Amino acid sequence: MSDAKSEIEGIIAGPTTSGDQQQQRQQENEQQVVATKDIKASEQAAKRQRPRLIQEKSTQEPDPLILEHATLVSVPQHMEKLLNQYQENRKMPAAEWLHLLTYLVALECGFVEEETFAQKRHLIEPVPSFSSFHALNVRLLSEQPANYEVCFNDTAYQMRLRTLLDKHAPEETSLVAALQSRLMAITLGDQLMVTLSPAPPSKQPGYSICLPIGRYVLNIQAKNKPIYHRFRKLDELSYQLKQHVFQPMRSQQLMQMEKKLQPSLLGLPDELYFEIFRYLDRSQLNVVAKVNRQLHFYSKEMERKRLKGGRS
Repeated sequence: MSDAKSEIEGIIAGPTTSGDQQQQRQQENEQQVVATKDIKASEQAAKRQRPRLIQEKSTQEPDPLILEHATLVSVPQHMEKLLNQYQENRKMPAAEWLHLLTYLVALECGFVEEETFAQKRHLIEPVPSFSSFHALNVRLLSEQPANYEVCFNDTAYQMRLRTLLDKHAPEETSLVAALQSRLMAITLGDQLMVTLSPAPPSKQPGYSICLPIGRYVLNIQAKNKPIYHRFRKLDELSYQLKQHVFQPMRSQQLMQMEKKLQPSLLGLPDELYFEIFRYLDRSQLNVVAKVNRQLHFYSKEMERKRLKGGRS
């Protein structure tokens, strides 16, 4: 009887022990699930914080240097300086505001108004032929108002420009005239026709572009907002003016004065031509020689050097 009783107790005790193990396993699984949820929650919180870090980093970016990088929050210093002089005249036509933006792009491309140049020429830094933008010059010149003439019943704006060069540029009358140009902006309905022409009696061509006024300058000025909140798509405006008006004119003037436009193959020092051409074979040199007289000269000189002393 005692043996039978112990067996019965053993049978009863067996399931009880396995039940405790199941409860223990269930508790461990629940702890793992809770731990996994905590890890996922921390990862999601970290992901939510990433955009905030990016936003904080973007607010620490320096002020833009040129017009095409201007935003509603920050504008270049020269833009702010020039437009502050016209803050009281907020009722100016949108076309006239667009003309002022055109002048700002002209300053960035190495141009300056003639009267302003006469007043500030002793403070202007030299601008080499391979460059056009000089931050100190642009900021200095933007402190002066844009001297332009309003004509044809307030529908046209014109001003005389001069191209900046280095200190070694000669001051002969004919060469000075080659650096002068006239900027004309005429309102044609909702378009502004911008034309940059060489000063007479030059026979060189001029350059023009037609700008939709409403695309870049809004007709409505928001209250208690800076004037530059009226402007839109300044990156596109800057590109169009530089590509089709100011850079072609500057290149044309420099070529007329026999200046080398660097960086270019024609603006390298003499010793670099021989350093480059020594890697070309005879057939390749013949191809280069057909480009123009200058490259023809250096390629033939390279061939003569090879005949005298080899490739070196």
